[in-house]
Amino acid sequence: MSLILTKRLQAAADFVRSGRKTADVGTDHGYLPAFLVLKGITDCAIAADIGIGPLENARKTVEKYELEENIQLILSDGLKNIPDDTQEIIIAGMGGTLMAEILGAAEWIKNENIHLVLQPMTHSQDVRQFLCDNGFYIDAEKTVEDSGKVYIVLSAYYSGEKCRKDAYYYYFGDKINAESDTDIAYIKKQCSYLSSRCKGLMQSGDTDKAQMYRDILEKAETEGKQL
Repeated sequence: MSLILTKRLQAAADFVRSGRKTADVGTDHGYLPAFLVLKGITDCAIAADIGIGPLENARKTVEKYELEENIQLILSDGLKNIPDDTQEIIIAGMGGTLMAEILGAAEWIKNENIHLVLQPMTHSQDVRQFLCDNGFYIDAEKTVEDSGKVYIVLSAYYSGEKCRKDAYYYYFGDKINAESDTDIAYIKKQCSYLSSRCKGLMQSGDTDKAQMYRDILEKAETEGKQL
């Protein structure tokens, strides 16, 4: 019995290392851990969610594909109840601000053996900044188009070395000189957000903060070959 993921979730699955205990935090219907087990990428997965309803949906998926011996269902507020021997942590389908808060509340993930796969729906800049400020590095990024929207997926590890990047990095990552259609769409999406924020701040009279966004936009337009 096969299971086909959305393009967004498939992009996250593509980053997962094989043969490691894997947790999908905010699992909703549990499709991602079920897919990873069915494909043989892992034989030990966790489907975790803060809500009882989503976890029951995940239970139905587990039972449908007869994966009760491979997937553990855990009610968890973020990473609070996730076993600390988990090596692959996937957080997908939530806002970047909340994602950064969840990561910041779990000191145990500051471990070089742990791999983070992060797919923020919005505010990816908050995720990048959190990672840089807390000793993580992003080793790969991937943009993906799904149902007319463009998303970013980040792969990150802990090194313990905090780094400070230019502001535009938090918004554009390593996609600033990219050439694929989805990369370009992501860049334009971020520029649109920055432009809207700048306009709103100008209207509210916060000219200093508006200038900050304007500076990021100008650097993006200078660095980005296709903008």
